[in-house]
Amino acid sequence: MMTYIQARDALLKHLVHDASAHDAERFDEIGRRFDSLENLFPRGRDPGLMKLHVAMTFWDGWIDARNNGWPKHPIGKDEWPLLARGVAADLEADREITDPRVRRQFDAVAHPSLGDRVQVLTARLRDR
Repeated sequence: MMTYIQARDALLKHLVHDASAHDAERFDEIGRRFDSLENLFPRGRDPGLMKLHVAMTFWDGWIDARNNGWPKHPIGKDEWPLLARGVAADLEADREITDPRVRRQFDAVAHPSLGDRVQVLTARLRDR
């Protein structure tokens, strides 16, 4: 299992890489490292991990959007890289995720009514 810092740094790196891949229309590269990172990701309910859980859930949502033909709602195809870079900047600064759209769509703790996909991943990250 990774430490918090290792997980944060890896997630930051992958989000930035995938944002560049998205910009270059190399959509198949988005999320290639998700499963390997999730398997080593720190688990638990420590409040310090919550921003990492939101970031992982955001990344999962981005992968899901790509896999489902880029639905326009709630985040459009061209918005994902910008949001990813914002999430990465928050992780790099070691602060909570600041973008209200990201928090509204992917923070299952603050918004417990979010869909099943978000709830399932958040539960896996907390309890595994």
